[in-house]
Amino acid sequence: MYKYKDLIGKSVLISGASGDLGVAICESFLAQQCSVYALYKSNQAELHQLKEEHPCGQNLHVIQCDLLEPTMIAALGNYLSKVAGKIDVLVNNAGIVKDGLFASMSIDDFSEVMNINMLAIFRLTKEMLMLLNAAEKPAIINIASVAAIIPSVGQGNYSASKGAVLSFTRTLAAEMAPRGIRVNAVAPGMIESKMVRKVARTVVREVTQTIPLKRMGTCYEVANTIVFLSSTASSYIVGQTIVIDGGLVMR
Repeated sequence: MYKYKDLIGKSVLISGASGDLGVAICESFLAQQCSVYALYKSNQAELHQLKEEHPCGQNLHVIQCDLLEPTMIAALGNYLSKVAGKIDVLVNNAGIVKDGLFASMSIDDFSEVMNINMLAIFRLTKEMLMLLNAAEKPAIINIASVAAIIPSVGQGNYSASKGAVLSFTRTLAAEMAPRGIRVNAVAPGMIESKMVRKVARTVVREVTQTIPLKRMGTCYEVANTIVFLSSTASSYIVGQTIVIDGGLVMR
């Protein structure tokens, strides 16, 4: 991984940190010698393993936080104000899938995905705004999906939530840029992860064959892009969505 000297010592807050992508993002920022605050709701075992085994593991702070609970988000803001004083990078990575064809999808399945994939971003970003304003060159990176760009049968709720993330990113970027806060998004395609391993292998093979690179991406390929968007190497990139999909959308 390329080393960005400007990221050394920066404070990074990552939601959805306990999943495959979240752990990769944490590890990638630790490699940049950042102080990483990793949020999880459950299943923190891999984060604690990373903390124990990584050479910079002492810089990883594992925090439980349910992003649907306003009191927990407020408590998080108070805690970070005391221990960090500022947030240089916010990575909104929390998300879930509850797939199903529209005809059989319940309003609860739709609402839950929208609440976690979009409204949680609003709540967390709102709470962190003061701490982002306290940083010198802060950045926000929202994690979307190619499902926001191309049809994804059986993912009406997920596609809608990630489409909302992209629209929110552009508008937030326009509002925050004059205040010195850069906001961008990444849209991963078919990435090797526990989430994808739940998809039928026949579907995965069919999709992989349509990818020009003929393979799935890795969580670290996504994480590398997020780190880049957090650094001054991307200082003139604002309100953009970087698609990380091996060329899938291009077709």
